[in-house]
Amino acid sequence: MIDTRQPDAGFTLIETLVALTVLAVGSMTLLTAVERHARASGQLADRIVARWVAENALAATSLGLDVAPRWRSAMGVDWAVRIEARALPETGLSAVTLRVADAAQGPDAELVSLTGYTALTGGSQ
Repeated sequence: MIDTRQPDAGFTLIETLVALTVLAVGSMTLLTAVERHARASGQLADRIVARWVAENALAATSLGLDVAPRWRSAMGVDWAVRIEARALPETGLSAVTLRVADAAQGPDAELVSLTGYTALTGGSQ
């Protein structure tokens, strides 16, 4: 069989389909990576805001104040703050652990846990 095609005739249909398939696979890989990066960035922002809420709650607790409901709201999200305090024997201090979660996802969806030490208050909230 003699090839009658001109050398500069261009791509065949099969070559074009193969090239489009390679581009489609590459595009899907890129879109998946971008989506994963966007999700990770959103989770990082949530953790930063939850950390701020935990630090504010620890400051309030160390001053002997109750954590006001308005202090549990930041960046348009209501945060669930769980405070656990336990006395450290013979130190006059108590270890206060704050666990912060998005209130909409429930207290088990903890994003941040922060432990600080304050003057002895006794018990847990």
